[in-house]
Amino acid sequence: MAKKIKKKKVKKPSRPNHFSTPVECVNLLKKSVYLIARGRVLDATKPEQMNWVSLGTGCVVAPNRMITAAHVINDTSSENELLQHKVGDKYYLIKHDDEGSWHYRWTELKLDKDLFIYPDVDLAVIYLDEKFYSIDGQVYVHKDDFIRIDNKFRNIATQIGVLGYPLCSLTFNNGDVNSPKVANVLLRADVGVVNCRYKTSETNHLYEFTVAFNPGNSGGPIFDVRTGQLLSIVHGYRSQSINRKEVLINEQDKQKIGVNTYKADSYIDVIHATYSIGFATPSFAEIFREHNIVS
Repeated sequence: MAKKIKKKKVKKPSRPNHFSTPVECVNLLKKSVYLIARGRVLDATKPEQMNWVSLGTGCVVAPNRMITAAHVINDTSSENELLQHKVGDKYYLIKHDDEGSWHYRWTELKLDKDLFIYPDVDLAVIYLDEKFYSIDGQVYVHKDDFIRIDNKFRNIATQIGVLGYPLCSLTFNNGDVNSPKVANVLLRADVGVVNCRYKTSETNHLYEFTVAFNPGNSGGPIFDVRTGQLLSIVHGYRSQSINRKEVLINEQDKQKIGVNTYKADSYIDVIHATYSIGFATPSFAEIFREHNIVS
């Protein structure tokens, strides 16, 4: 079901083409950013006991269309089966911003009908039903409230913002899925710049960003803070060793560590360069056209 704190008419959102500050930009875009969680019954004899796990972030990018990262929906690299999509899974979409506004919708998503996964570019498309927007005449979200997409490449040093729900855990009051503990669902923002862009194939490009991504940021929007247009979604990071050296441990340090439990005479110290990355939106062009995601 869907819910909103105050029942009032939702006005059609204004769509400025330019923002003076990142705060102005975020105040508009945050309405379209949601935490994604999965619910699954692990014991068939107890169907009322559903296990929930927070997966990542998604954003609305067109009427009835949300996108996220493919690995948010189906993380094939994880040994945790709850992080991999299965038939019958329920999905919980919930937002809760710094102004206390919140909204949720939970439903089953069927693969290749309501849910489409493209692992090559780490993208998933979710079809939002009409109950996401309104129930019994009560409007919760306006269909024009979505993040516009920039289909062009951006230059390095372009100032960007990122929104998401990292480090969140979805829980419920007395186990009631229609009563989420919204205080545990916290929207977080960060700003940085496009650090680099390079090709990974003939059609795909990656950006590097000077912001740190945390677990739960995956799938969240990365946008130009001046225009509010989407230029990528959070894919993850890559790490490269830039300095590796052996550090000797003297006798005094051994005594501090505990000579009876630590026998080594040295350890390896490694410094890594870490880059946050995401696919550039032109990499999604064909997929967006297929699903009528056009800005």
